[in-house]
Amino acid sequence: MATPDIPASAAVPTGPRRSLLFNAAAAVLGTGAFHLAQLALLALLAKRAGPDVQGVYLLALAVATPVLLLFGLELRGALVADAGREFSIRAYLVLRRLLVTLAGGLLVAWLLAYAAGGAAPWAVGLAAGVCLARIAWTLTEVPWGLEQRHERLDRVAASTAARGIALLLPPTLLLAACPPRQAPAWAAVGVGLGAGLSLVLLIAWDRPRSTGLEPLGVTSAGEVRRLARRTLPLGLIALAVNLCDAVPRWLVAAQPDGTTHLAHFGSLAYVTLAGNLVILQAVAAASSRLSASYGPDRRAFLRLTARLLLAAALLGGGVLLAVAVCGEWLLRTLFRPEYAAFQREFLIVTGAHALALLTNVLGSATTLMRRFWVQVPVQGLTLLATVAAGWWLIPRDPVRGAALTALVRAVVQFALYAACFAGGMRGSAGRHGRLGSAETPNAQRASG
Repeated sequence: MATPDIPASAAVPTGPRRSLLFNAAAAVLGTGAFHLAQLALLALLAKRAGPDVQGVYLLALAVATPVLLLFGLELRGALVADAGREFSIRAYLVLRRLLVTLAGGLLVAWLLAYAAGGAAPWAVGLAAGVCLARIAWTLTEVPWGLEQRHERLDRVAASTAARGIALLLPPTLLLAACPPRQAPAWAAVGVGLGAGLSLVLLIAWDRPRSTGLEPLGVTSAGEVRRLARRTLPLGLIALAVNLCDAVPRWLVAAQPDGTTHLAHFGSLAYVTLAGNLVILQAVAAASSRLSASYGPDRRAFLRLTARLLLAAALLGGGVLLAVAVCGEWLLRTLFRPEYAAFQREFLIVTGAHALALLTNVLGSATTLMRRFWVQVPVQGLTLLATVAAGWWLIPRDPVRGAALTALVRAVVQFALYAACFAGGMRGSAGRHGRLGSAETPNAQRASG
């Protein structure tokens, strides 16, 4: 559906224009600080509380994240891509609150089932804290999307870094002071306190700062329903993407000593996220310009996408080389000595993530082309390949099988998204060739 014809001034950020380099650097620093804090938390749980506690934490993430992504409908990305201001900010906020309420109900049901299945009280409490932290993150994404649309990635970065500190500080203080036998219970309390601090940041910091960027506007039930229909494919895509991560973790957790195996594999996967966060934030910094240039300036869109792909290739190769040289030392230092036995699996996971960096660029560019529904079968096929590989490989060797499953997923997803991106560019060339030079920039933008 085309966006309505609007004044050009409505589609650009207000206020001082930051450079792409400034926004990318700010986003990388902020998100890097958050993921460094999360890595420190995983290391803390492994060293002070043990692999079982770390495994429960990762299992809760593997349950909460896909549920919230499905009900989140990727509204942050949709808001940034809505260059024509088709929907009011209030419509995004209302839809997000309704869907998070539904997601929260499902997570409560899972926690009750987890407790009824014989999980220890500390494990249920830890899982509840993880779910609450993910809910706080999801509620913050609409304010972040509004700031991103106005190219205020410095504000998003500061908020992201502060949230990482809030999630890390309480468990660090409590685990440092408690006896080892009580570490699981105090880890659960610390994670819950960190989630509470995240909600305080949302209420006291993120919402007040973002509401001044644009009027919230008025909305109606019809507009909210229309926004839900428009963004439903994004929610399905986000769900499929995360299920590709979550399903192998579920399969690992289902094996004998599953939480310990999950701790080992999850640690390998999390260390290699460093490259992902750099590329994702570089794409986030460029997303407003990519969205605006896709219709009227196809060459600029291609040039910027090519620069992002080159950066992804260089970064992925560098991370893979670093893991090959010092991977064992890194695992031994961050976690426990027994983690160093998984160096080969570490290399496999790193190779998969290096290929995923390229896919992240192509996937984000495809979303900013407004090609939403075409990504649903792409992610569906990727999920089928991931589930089949995991079902076959993980029971034979949980950690090695999960690493190989990640590699299968990366290869399939890259091939499909490369075809999807190429098809989008051919379609764009055909449309603009038919439009001719007589149409106005607004008409061209609407046709994109």
